[in-house]
Amino acid sequence: MLCPDIKSSHVESWSYCPSHRPYHSRVPKPSSKCDFYDVIVIGGGHAGVEAAWAAANLLRPAGGRVALVTMDPSKTGAMSCNPAIGGLAKGQMVREIDALGGLMGQVADATGIQFRVLNQSKGPAVHGPRCQSDKYAYAAQVQKRLATRDNLEVLAGTVEDFLMDAGRCVGVMFLKGASNIQDSHDATPQRLGAKAVVLTTGTFMRAIMHSGEQKTQGGRIGEGSAVGIGGALQKWGLELGRLKTGTPPRLAAESLDLAGLEVQPGDEHPVPFSDLTSLETFPASPQIACWITHTNAASHDLIRANLDRAPMYNGQIATAGPRYCPSIEDKVVRFADRVSHHVFLEPESLSTNEIYCNGISTSLPLDVQEKIVHALPGCERAVILKPGYAVEYDMVWPHQIDATCAVKTIAGLFLAGQINGTSGYEEAAGQGLIAGVNAVRLARDETPWRLRRDEAYLGVMMDDLVTKTPREPYRMFTSRAEHRLLLRSDNAAIRLTPVGRELGTVDDDHWKQFVAKRDLRTHLATTLRTQRKGEKTLEQWAAQPEVSVNEVADALHGELDPLADLGVLRGVLADRLYAGYIERSQREMAQLAKSETRALPDTLDYTTVTGLRSEAAAALNKFRPTTLGQAGRLAGVNPADLMLISVAIKK
Repeated sequence: MLCPDIKSSHVESWSYCPSHRPYHSRVPKPSSKCDFYDVIVIGGGHAGVEAAWAAANLLRPAGGRVALVTMDPSKTGAMSCNPAIGGLAKGQMVREIDALGGLMGQVADATGIQFRVLNQSKGPAVHGPRCQSDKYAYAAQVQKRLATRDNLEVLAGTVEDFLMDAGRCVGVMFLKGASNIQDSHDATPQRLGAKAVVLTTGTFMRAIMHSGEQKTQGGRIGEGSAVGIGGALQKWGLELGRLKTGTPPRLAAESLDLAGLEVQPGDEHPVPFSDLTSLETFPASPQIACWITHTNAASHDLIRANLDRAPMYNGQIATAGPRYCPSIEDKVVRFADRVSHHVFLEPESLSTNEIYCNGISTSLPLDVQEKIVHALPGCERAVILKPGYAVEYDMVWPHQIDATCAVKTIAGLFLAGQINGTSGYEEAAGQGLIAGVNAVRLARDETPWRLRRDEAYLGVMMDDLVTKTPREPYRMFTSRAEHRLLLRSDNAAIRLTPVGRELGTVDDDHWKQFVAKRDLRTHLATTLRTQRKGEKTLEQWAAQPEVSVNEVADALHGELDPLADLGVLRGVLADRLYAGYIERSQREMAQLAKSETRALPDTLDYTTVTGLRSEAAAALNKFRPTTLGQAGRLAGVNPADLMLISVAIKK
């Protein structure tokens, strides 16, 4: 049985399987011609890693098998773009992934070379934990941890098609060792059977890299493109779109003059992402500084003069890129009144000389990139190690999945990461965890698991994806979450670790550690209410803006371990700060709960609902919302439409 918290979060049947017939009976039995796995994960990026980790952990006690198929196993967990984890809203998502038993927070803590909490001048609801990672150590740490799961097999190659049985995905056609088009001609197809398949193609599906007029097939510099899988998705009835992302040039550290630049240090007292990280050995790596430089009017003029050579402006690329992480060409055109833009010079590793130029993502030709870089203060003699480039890739419009990451029209197939139109490591990892958990639940004939918008940023993201058509790669912001005072980084474990425990993704050690901190949190809250400082309780005194968390800790007279428990105290104080808002939000959520969780039949043709406007019927038939709450968030659906739908489903 599921605990009450989870029971309120999920819908009782898979959207494509209303009768919920036993799934095992629909999967072909293993044979000598078909290697068989419980779950196959395709893609070794951040989504694939979390999907494989979750699936392997859930299946391990019963001996279930997981395959992770990737073109190059040595690139599993690679940080393709910015070597950083977390940030505004993204940091909350990493904490949520960790609370649910995911991998990203632990790996970030083990490999971070600068930790900062962003937005510290504002309230705790919008604090954003972030770390600069050693990108090579990060990938190595991911691979090391995956290797500890003896039921997880990493297979080098590509997937070119799906094995289907009566509209259900029951495996894949695997090309062993194929990482590019030429390899695929020479490789022999192999059948891999599965109870569920998770597809996480990242930016590799029919990917083309652009650098000026030059076009190269591949999803990352020096790597191939997944060509066949896009055609297979179309063959099986899915509607594809095309999006674009980009990356800036990398510079040789020894060629920079950093002496006159503004230094951006990390926090004096770093805060880890994971509750499992030992503070006695944290941070595990030496901590470094970053530097801030800026573009200027001369470089902006240079960019304007070369827009005819920019793929985004000369018609070579017609797809949308990330609005909130634009290229330097976009910045100069869209913000024509700005005379400069910040550029952050961020070391990519402790073991190499690569410097990431955060702020000048570009697909302009190399000769123009060199002039732009040389116009940056401190970079006058900079050597470009890797030029910036744009990547154009296929994705699947996410109205075709539901909030479990399951494809609505193909049982057994799940999509996670940039294939669903998102941008960023954290968004991808969160989807991977959700897809991995639900793939196992489907394989076990268990009900699907969904997160609500008031439970997690991960729930906000999934709800946004399945109720809105993205115009550009989706990126999480605190402003997207109407319940952001509830969804803080400091209370992620309180919100979600019990859910992970019930799902099976939180192991005994994690649970024991969580219970100890939860009990301490309860004890501190009671102590603050009952102990006094002068005429005020500690709680009243601590609420004064001039009182710091360290002063509160000192006033508790030995109640805290100053190394391990300061974060717990911060969470207790944040609960008190937002108590009035939280109580009001909880009342509002209780009023909305019935409509939010009320299931809609997946077979209903909304054009047959009497009185329903055609605009609403079209939106509902396209997105196929699973609950009345989701239906109400669709563009074109108003409260009167919801009333008509309620009457129709009662009938």
